[in-house]
Amino acid sequence: MNPFERKAVRTWFWSGAILIFIMVVVGGITRLTDSGLSMSDWSLIMGAIPPMNEADWLAAFERYKEFPQYQQLNAGMSLAEFKAIFFWEYLHRLLGRLIGLVFLIPFAFFWIRGYFNSKTLRRAWVLFGLGALQGAMGWIMVKSGLVDIPYVSHYRLAIHLLLAMLLFGFCVWYALDLYDNNYNSNQQKRDDLTSLSRWSMGVLILFVIQVIWGAFTAGLDAGYIYNTFPTMNGDWVPQGTWTLQPVLANFVEHPGTVQWMHRILGTLLGIATIGFWWQNHRANIPHLIKQKARILLGMMLTQYVLGILTVITHVQLLMGVVHQAGALAVLFFWIWYYHDIKSNWASV
Repeated sequence: MNPFERKAVRTWFWSGAILIFIMVVVGGITRLTDSGLSMSDWSLIMGAIPPMNEADWLAAFERYKEFPQYQQLNAGMSLAEFKAIFFWEYLHRLLGRLIGLVFLIPFAFFWIRGYFNSKTLRRAWVLFGLGALQGAMGWIMVKSGLVDIPYVSHYRLAIHLLLAMLLFGFCVWYALDLYDNNYNSNQQKRDDLTSLSRWSMGVLILFVIQVIWGAFTAGLDAGYIYNTFPTMNGDWVPQGTWTLQPVLANFVEHPGTVQWMHRILGTLLGIATIGFWWQNHRANIPHLIKQKARILLGMMLTQYVLGILTVITHVQLLMGVVHQAGALAVLFFWIWYYHDIKSNWASV
């Protein structure tokens, strides 16, 4: 790939990452406004066209009334209120279609013009496959809330969020790989880089587990209870935590226990990141990598504070959305750091 082709493909990857970030933010708003079940069918082409007149809106509203969310939670809702929740779900799906177009049209152009080498082409196909899987997973998630109980499965919600973060992460990594970087291999030791690589992978694993329990917390509306910190309504372990059988089910099904787990995991992640930063501080590595480790620590601690604010404000909409966006910011800074670690290690 010549410099022009590299820049074009790199910009394409960055545009994908930015659009996915925006879509996750809108997805958070959709979730917090209980808008996700307002569109009860899925159509790739016709679904891109919203209701265009009063008759269309009334038909869409009547369709919504056939499902449990209206019957059990929103009975008596006005058409204006329905339009408000419909907007966010429609925007979320519209962004998904836009991401598809932003992927497919440049992909076809780059492929025809020979911009891709074999490695980049494989990566493009990986993104294509993950994007298709994510679209399917979104509809599978919505379907889980259209029968009997008007809530989407928190397990499917977690998978949907993880797929979005995986897509975002791959786009960022692939973009970073297309920069021309010159690394000084004489300023660091392989042992230090190997140790830091292990530390950072440990932080990532804890972070992913924390994201899963964050999705469980959102899916079970567990953030709306125990809105005090550091205790949970005066208790360090909420009352009735172990009421489900088998006992392990409490960790993934009981709202109080799930929020408690989210707090514990967040605290462990914060402590692990402080240890990770200290290892970077004392290691024989380039100053830039140490600076990136400090930024990652700062973002991780900021995310911890955002989590506290989300709880004590009873999941106020803005706080909840910023907290979800913060998780993607943490992932971005981790990738930014880890990409340097792997590139420096390869140059030693």
